[in-house]
Amino acid sequence: MSGLEYVSSAGLRCLMIAAKQASTHAGKIVVASPQPVVAEILQISRFNLVLPVFRTTREALASVSPGAAQAFDKG
Repeated sequence: MSGLEYVSSAGLRCLMIAAKQASTHAGKIVVASPQPVVAEILQISRFNLVLPVFRTTREALASVSPGAAQAFDKG
């Protein structure tokens, strides 16, 4: 989300729908690299309790797949 400057309630709804759909398929959605305003919106709306938020893309990848984090490191 590093390129996202703002997220509206409609955007939050899309994230919630995606998270629910992912969980029905044993998947997981995580948030990586939000800009400060977006991170604040996620925290105020308590979405950080629904979707794990990580400071970096690498941290987010490592949380879902060690292999993905290793591939990310290789660049």
